[in-house]
Amino acid sequence: MPVLHAYRTKEGHYVLAGVKGKIVTYRLSPEGVQRLHDSGYDDDANFKWALLLELIHGGHAYTGKIKDDEDPLGGWEQPELPFFISQHEPAPTDPVPCCSCGKLEDLHIVGLASDHSARILCDACQVQHREHTTVSVPIYMITTPAALERLLERTGLTGDDTVASYRELLSINLEAKCRARIRPKRITVQPPLIPVPEGPQGSML
Repeated sequence: MPVLHAYRTKEGHYVLAGVKGKIVTYRLSPEGVQRLHDSGYDDDANFKWALLLELIHGGHAYTGKIKDDEDPLGGWEQPELPFFISQHEPAPTDPVPCCSCGKLEDLHIVGLASDHSARILCDACQVQHREHTTVSVPIYMITTPAALERLLERTGLTGDDTVASYRELLSINLEAKCRARIRPKRITVQPPLIPVPEGPQGSML
């Protein structure tokens, strides 16, 4: 799972995650840090992949070239705090859509005429398939399972495993929103129309 971490040498936070066997560092905007804190995640806390994807899609988590003074590992490089990549990579059951190269940013659902498939690719990998691309839709524009199904139906494409992972993630998010809208009915107790006097006699009324 991704880890929220604070810089040792300056103010600010970033996220470390294991993706495709390597450590990936995501910078965080102040809004992204606040979003994690509001969700109950403090420094050095693990948080869900779905939340990291939400931050990425909102532009609050992003990769970039790390300068020497930015302290990119912020303590995880120390022997007593090793960052075991395998422990922070998505589990097989985690619905984490990413490009085959491991990138989680700038993802598109891309249709390929060569095999009539739809797969999730990043910008760089799209360039390699541009001669066979029939459709390319940023995944942040597909926000529900129904919208994804309509896209596949209208294009006649068959989604691969990456698209299936995104469908599962959309379903989880939709179910969470539905549960949040359902509020238990509050039980209200109507006050007595006749004032109840205090004392032993009052308890019998």
